[in-house]
Amino acid sequence: MSIDKVFLKNFRPFTDLRLDFSNNNLLLTGVNGTGKTSVLEAINVLITGKSFKTRDLKDCIKDKSKGFLVDLEITKDNGIFKIRAEKELNKRISRKGKGGTSSVAKKDLPVIQFIQAKDLRMIEGETELRRDFFNKAMFHVEHNAHDEYKLYKKTLSQRNMALKRKVSEKELRIWNKALIEIGNILEDTQKRFYVNFFKDTLENRREEKKGNPEFLNTIKIHLSKGWPVDLSFGDAIEKSSQKDRALGYTSLGPHRLDLMFYTESKLARSVLSRGQQKLLILLMFFYFNDVLKSQIESEIIYLIDDITSELDQESLEIVLQEALALNSQLLITAIEGKNTDNFGPFLDNFRQLNLSK
Repeated sequence: MSIDKVFLKNFRPFTDLRLDFSNNNLLLTGVNGTGKTSVLEAINVLITGKSFKTRDLKDCIKDKSKGFLVDLEITKDNGIFKIRAEKELNKRISRKGKGGTSSVAKKDLPVIQFIQAKDLRMIEGETELRRDFFNKAMFHVEHNAHDEYKLYKKTLSQRNMALKRKVSEKELRIWNKALIEIGNILEDTQKRFYVNFFKDTLENRREEKKGNPEFLNTIKIHLSKGWPVDLSFGDAIEKSSQKDRALGYTSLGPHRLDLMFYTESKLARSVLSRGQQKLLILLMFFYFNDVLKSQIESEIIYLIDDITSELDQESLEIVLQEALALNSQLLITAIEGKNTDNFGPFLDNFRQLNLSK
């Protein structure tokens, strides 16, 4: 399964844009402001129904327009599948498959792995970036995880409301019990995924790649579960009840999970350059591909924004080699003239389109 053609109408800066990928990997270039990222955003909106830039899809409508339209043509083993997304002002987005059917079957769509600029800052950035990466990856392969997380967040919200209302100790114990019950289930799922992917898969793949830069061999990723390691979740909630009363919210739990990156016992963000951090994060996404493919039936398509920035020649070659080895369609962007010459022989694996021309 691969994307063959895309058509955008009144989406972000584009009044009318038609691109032919010819079922190939795509290198989309252009100067800043030409809409490279907007093309990736449009594909993501059509496949997932969501934007990575905004919660309100009205923001994607070109100025002074009444709505946007995105068409994709996807080539599958059994033929060509067409899908359209339309969004009008003050109306929900609609997605239709070939023939105008109101719904699109999940099996007809690829799984999108969107690697954007903020993801590549997760080591030095805020906790939410690392937690978001962990959760999205976990939801793909731990089939009950999403429902568990939604129930946990709902129960967490209810406990927080109880704390703000300054309920009695008796009522708070009821919410404590409910949160502890679902929290323990979610904790087990989080630990299982961490061991299976971050410990086993990442470390095994690293052993296979002895030719990679030496710093990659020193990386350790630790799971910070969101409360003191010497306490069970239940004990931690009971101990924090008075503190939480004063704060008006739940200060610890699985929703506070974090990933800590270390190199030779030092925090990676204080040691690694931005280029080294970016290389590590890209490889982490690529290594997750093995786990993902074992759990899903759909094909995976990678959208990678601004792939060349902050990567030296050696790192860029490693990234491109690993990306091409995924045997998935790659749709990537790069600033015109910025390191694209460094693609060297890898350029033959991409259809090149320049939005500046």
